[in-house]
Amino acid sequence: MTKPYLNTLYTLCGFPFTGKSTLARELESWLGIKRVSIDEINGERGIWNDETGMSAEEWERTYQEAYRRIATHLSQDVDVIDESANFTREQRDRLRDIAEQHHAQASVIFIDIPLSEARRRWQANRQIRARADVRDEDFAHVVDNFAPPTEDEHVLHYDGSLPPAEWVRHTFPKEKGLES
Repeated sequence: MTKPYLNTLYTLCGFPFTGKSTLARELESWLGIKRVSIDEINGERGIWNDETGMSAEEWERTYQEAYRRIATHLSQDVDVIDESANFTREQRDRLRDIAEQHHAQASVIFIDIPLSEARRRWQANRQIRARADVRDEDFAHVVDNFAPPTEDEHVLHYDGSLPPAEWVRHTFPKEKGLES
């Protein structure tokens, strides 16, 4: 007999500057779930540099820590959201494997914001510095290697037509969220 799903791993997918972190924080608050952020992990590790970026080895260490945190939450029967870009099928498959190991359901939330809008936000951020920058070569790497999720990945689509809080409340009705 197959063990039923105990919890869910929500995997965000999208270009930089499409609002993944904002949406993840809304989901964290509304659903009362744990959030794992590679940006926060890099901040904790004190290794990010807007000008020089990070080596492949440092990125691997950051991702390994993110995977460890996700697995820990799932092993404690806690829902979790990974707010990384998860721009390749391979990355999303890795997260699905972690979910499966912990008898969790895996769902992708595709932040389906046009590339032109992501670029506009990215360039605007360079003027206002609302968040850390993404280097030109890192942005290009995501764009060049981006593989949109396919329907077999259990995809929810967020296109930005609703504010993030409204979309979260509409997509995840109150009975699934925390009571006020």
